[in-house]
Amino acid sequence: MFDKNTYLERIGYSGSGEPTLATLRELQRKHQTRFHYDNAYVGITDFLRFDLDAMFVTTVLKGRGGICTDLNFLFVRLLEELGFDVKLVAAGILFPGGKWGPDVEHAVIVVRLDGEDWLADVGYGGVSIVEPLRMTGETASQDGIDFRLLRDGVYHVLQYRTRGKDWRIAYRVTTKARDRNEWNVLTELNTIHKDVLVRRRRCVTDNGQVMLTANLIVSIEDGVESSRLVRDPAELEKVVSHYWG
Repeated sequence: MFDKNTYLERIGYSGSGEPTLATLRELQRKHQTRFHYDNAYVGITDFLRFDLDAMFVTTVLKGRGGICTDLNFLFVRLLEELGFDVKLVAAGILFPGGKWGPDVEHAVIVVRLDGEDWLADVGYGGVSIVEPLRMTGETASQDGIDFRLLRDGVYHVLQYRTRGKDWRIAYRVTTKARDRNEWNVLTELNTIHKDVLVRRRRCVTDNGQVMLTANLIVSIEDGVESSRLVRDPAELEKVVSHYWG
């Protein structure tokens, strides 16, 4: 069922598909613009059996949102079929209070290009890269948001900074290649947290990104971050329809 050409058509890519940095940049941005992060489907996700064909139908053909295991697993397969040198790797999330989640929690991608490693990610629910990020520590600006990957022992810590704000941590990455089945651990985490899971969405816009957690909307435009609570249900419905409709 997985079909590379249909996939490329759905994200609006019409280039050569050659495994270059320019191609990767365009694919990653277009993918996030077309397929949004939405954790509403965590409760029905089968973490014991990651069926890429089923993911392709629900995410690519039907345009449904998804989480990292939907979006990045599919993106890895697309990159592989285009001839990129890729590996699926794991990332841990920093929770309030400074406690790290398990290493195998968030799924991300490392792409090897011309002897250098680049981080790619199309499936994160918070502020994240919209284009590949070189894994060498320097700062890169994407739509006005600064990103960097700092080495901390066996980890590469992804940090971001919006205008007028200090550096904040998104997640930390281990570069060990992983198998999709290692994310089976999410079955247990989902069972533990399903009763307190908050609906979370993210989308990429022409000049930034927007996150909605319950009724708190965070918008970043050209690097300028703003946030507000949407208290009126009718207004919240309009916000959701505008960005995720």
